Amino acid sequence: MGSVAIVGHVLRRAEPLDPAQRVLVQLVTLASSAPARERVVYRSIERGAELMGWRYLRREYRTRTLLHGPQATLDGLAGALAAASAEPDVAAVDLLVNPHGTSAKVWFADGFVDSHEVCTAIRDRLDPQQRRRLRAAFSTACYGMSHTDAWLRSGFAVAVGSRGIYADGITSLPRLLHGWSSGATVEAAVAEANAADRRRWQDAAAAHYYRRTGREAESRAVDSERVVDGARSMVISTDPAQWRPGSLPA
Repeated sequence: MGSVAIVGHVLRRAEPLDPAQRVLVQLVTLASSAPARERVVYRSIERGAELMGWRYLRREYRTRTLLHGPQATLDGLAGALAAASAEPDVAAVDLLVNPHGTSAKVWFADGFVDSHEVCTAIRDRLDPQQRRRLRAAFSTACYGMSHTDAWLRSGFAVAVGSRGIYADGITSLPRLLHGWSSGATVEAAVAEANAADRRRWQDAAAAHYYRRTGREAESRAVDSERVVDGARSMVISTDPAQWRPGSLPA
């Protein structure tokens, strides 16, 4: 069922988007910044994120642009979003980012970048019509909650990120992607992901690892719980143009 949008003084029902009108951009960059002793592990996590993203989403999008290795730069991301949103048949561009993160900074292949600079780079490459096609930004970066405002200011209608260090992706990411691809709202898909490890065993294991390696501050910062910022009731078939200010629901 379509969402209801205001056009002038007339309410009309927006038609749901089909997969041919949706494009996914995925950025994966983890191993390059990892300590040598952890690089093999992060290469495995990168590969898992790439495979998992397309396993759950390949039937729901026309194409996926995958940025990894040296392609996973900020300029590469802005260019991929610009190209996807410029396609005449595309109505929605979603983003799945699997990078490292710190408070208000995101790791790209060319280094950490302040989230404000990420926003600026995207806005500089996309015109207003293209930005209206940006829809959902799902992030597995540590401290992803501190990046959601930048994704929204870039043009995305909704953004998801973790409160602290993100450690439970092996169980939470499949649940998140399954929920979203099955038609759940962003809010419901995130709730499903947050319930994947109810006892927070993975967070506890990560905190223990940091303590054992002398990183007490990082141990205290582990918190994989995801939060939603923006149009939390959006579903995969929603046209993002109908969810801007002045539309229902907000």
